[in-house]
Amino acid sequence: ADRNVSEMAMSVQSLDMITIKKIPALMGEVDVIKTIQLLPGVQAASEGSSGFSVRGGGTDQNLILLDDAPIYNASHFLGFFSVFNNDVVKEATLYKGDIPANYGGRLSSVLDVKVKDEMPKTVTSTGGIGLVTSRLTVETPLFDHQTSLLLGGRTTYAGLLLPFMGDDVKGSDIYFFDLNGKVTQRINNNNHLFLSAYYGKDRFKVQDMMGLGYGNASTTLRWNHIFGHRLTSNLTLLGSKFNYDIDIWVDPYDWSLGAGSKSTELKYDFTMLWDDNNTSRWGLSSSYLAFNQGELEDRGGALVQYMGLDDYTVVTRKALEHALYFTHDYSFNTLFSLRLGMRLSCLQNIGEEDFYVFDDAHQVADTLHYGKGEVFHTEIHPEPRIAAMFRIDEVSSVKASYSRTFQYAQVASAATGGLPFDVWFPVSPNVKPQRCDQFAVGYFRNFHHDAIETSVELYYKDLNDVIDFKDNAITYGNVLIDGELRFGKGRSYGAEFLVRKNIGKLTGWVSYTYSRTFRTIEGINFGKEYRSPYDRPHNFVIVANYDITPRLNVAANWIYNTGQPVTYPYGQYTMGGITYAIYNGSRNESRYPAYHRMDLSLTWQLPDKRWKRWDSELNVSVYNVYARHNTWAVTFAQDGEGGVKTEKMYLFSAVPSISYQFKF
Repeated sequence: ADRNVSEMAMSVQSLDMITIKKIPALMGEVDVIKTIQLLPGVQAASEGSSGFSVRGGGTDQNLILLDDAPIYNASHFLGFFSVFNNDVVKEATLYKGDIPANYGGRLSSVLDVKVKDEMPKTVTSTGGIGLVTSRLTVETPLFDHQTSLLLGGRTTYAGLLLPFMGDDVKGSDIYFFDLNGKVTQRINNNNHLFLSAYYGKDRFKVQDMMGLGYGNASTTLRWNHIFGHRLTSNLTLLGSKFNYDIDIWVDPYDWSLGAGSKSTELKYDFTMLWDDNNTSRWGLSSSYLAFNQGELEDRGGALVQYMGLDDYTVVTRKALEHALYFTHDYSFNTLFSLRLGMRLSCLQNIGEEDFYVFDDAHQVADTLHYGKGEVFHTEIHPEPRIAAMFRIDEVSSVKASYSRTFQYAQVASAATGGLPFDVWFPVSPNVKPQRCDQFAVGYFRNFHHDAIETSVELYYKDLNDVIDFKDNAITYGNVLIDGELRFGKGRSYGAEFLVRKNIGKLTGWVSYTYSRTFRTIEGINFGKEYRSPYDRPHNFVIVANYDITPRLNVAANWIYNTGQPVTYPYGQYTMGGITYAIYNGSRNESRYPAYHRMDLSLTWQLPDKRWKRWDSELNVSVYNVYARHNTWAVTFAQDGEGGVKTEKMYLFSAVPSISYQFKF
């Protein structure tokens, strides 16, 4: 119960499904990522989005894992839901700093989501029916309780409501589904096999004008072997894929664009418990990565004519990524503990590829062709990690950590919204890997026999070779995307305050985060330092759950965020009867209005005396109770009198929902 104080880990938050399910949810769909966004140091990328920023980092700087397999885009339903079905999730752990050496490839955080793997005693079914989604999960033991099987599915029927919502959306459709499966096999006391798989798909159609489809698939095969009571190992084979496709059928345009990423990884990890005071972990991994940056097909010829593009273009880049790591935990005594770690990471660009060399003016200077499988560029970097804890007394401790991380792939997007248009691309001779050195220190104290946890953490992040895009950059299907990039430095710093109550009728937490993040990149903002898109200094969150009776629970949360940075025009001009906005080259000088909202929910566990095995509950929730119209975007349009008018876009007013959950 005193883990907050006694364990060395800092900048780490773990959530179980009991906590997650109590929090009010958008459209009644409980969501791991929406809960993560309520933690200190974490902010939603935009209203309703499954993207999140950790300590000022970009959404692509978060490594999201589902049973160790990377998920490249964790959104469903245009970002309103995540890919994680709460009925199959066991727990979720977020590492904001002090990232263990076995993780790599991202600068800001690791979100490690685990699927249930317990051996059920009997066949168990869990599910729910809501206004937008329904889901069902079945767990069963097999072969005399040597094997367990989990199957889960979820789908939406929101598309059925569209015909009743007016002429503007007639002929449109929107839906998603996902499937989870996991097999746990006990071979003997020292050997266990785990096979976990996920598949999800979204489709969105706007009448006969546009179609959008996207989805994820992942597979994990893990062999756990116990050599003895001190040494254990995990041999894991991983596969992951994300892809999307857009079709446009608006005269004179008839074209499609697809993109995606896929990876295959093999890794071997070991844990050695030398004695009560010494623990070592080490391992190695190797991955094959393929990035489809754009597959453009122009069936109507309009893009060829108006934009000078080829009628069929494919941009694919490939790489190999390898890593070795070692970490050791040592407790000198009951007061002082130390962790030392080192990760050696490597990325290799491989062909087949036509590689474009750029000069200092970001223009193509040469074109080189590399054959299939040919390694033409290698990056190798050490990533040291160190953490320490000093136990002041039984109820308090001080912790500190330092970590260096490198990122070898990033998303080609200058936006912060939740739309699933992620185009990943790797480092190359033109693009250096981004590097982050993070320092953190914290004070942790528990009260009332560990019923209340409190913490204060300070952090500073020094970033090198930070990437941003020039103004009006073309990021999709662009073979010359390296020329759209600009490079420089960044810095982030902040303080996180948390008070959390875990025991009693009233549980929840209160957090406040002060966070700043800046970039300095030649060619952007006249070379002067400017705000990152995720610079939102003040973040205040209240999460409260109260058990009125053993069967009746009420929950509420309230969120306040400083408005998102934005670049507004400073003037206008008219040419040919058309008015244009003028930008002065300054980046992110303005802000949207402050964001805030309150959510409420009431959960009633229904009594059922007819069948003792049947447990059910009814949940009524309201998202954005006081109907705050938070700014999602600001657009500029002609006002009909030769001027420019500002139009504010928002996604949600108050959104009520009702859902029914069951388990038997």
